[in-house]
Amino acid sequence: MPPGAPGAERKPQILDGQFFAMLALLAALCALAWWRGGGDLLRSGLGEGLAALLRYGLIFAVSLMAAGMAQALIPQARMEALLGAKAGLRGILIATAAGALTPSGPFVSMPLAAAMLRLGAAPGAVTAYLCAWSLLALHRFVAWELPLLGARFAALRYAVCIALPVAAGLLVRALQRLATPPPPG
Repeated sequence: MPPGAPGAERKPQILDGQFFAMLALLAALCALAWWRGGGDLLRSGLGEGLAALLRYGLIFAVSLMAAGMAQALIPQARMEALLGAKAGLRGILIATAAGALTPSGPFVSMPLAAAMLRLGAAPGAVTAYLCAWSLLALHRFVAWELPLLGARFAALRYAVCIALPVAAGLLVRALQRLATPPPPG
């Protein structure tokens, strides 16, 4: 298919505006480090960044590959039926539950959210997913909040936050409808 034709796949750009913006930020921070502390501070900062890359880069790469596999294995029609625009409130509730059940940090949730969008999930559902992952993660609630904050506070916080992902998903859906022109006809 010719580029730009409906259904033609776009190749992802690696060297895009985001890359160059981050590269410019890195260059500015390196210059500031050199100016404030010379080579020692510059080496220290770059060393910390390299250590973080070695620590998190591999898990991020594996997460992206897992999201790609999920995208390949889940039929687009199934994703659209579960979380697409026509799924309505049910889709937002399913996405909220999925977000609360997604373990780990952004290395897992963000690639999954991106795969959901590419497979046809509605922006409102993906917003609900990300909000629920952020506010309602059950693994964090059990492992951290209950033992460190106490059952009463943890349960109160959870109860207050439980409606927020659904509200955010519905708000995104409403704003999207306002921004979408009506079909001609």
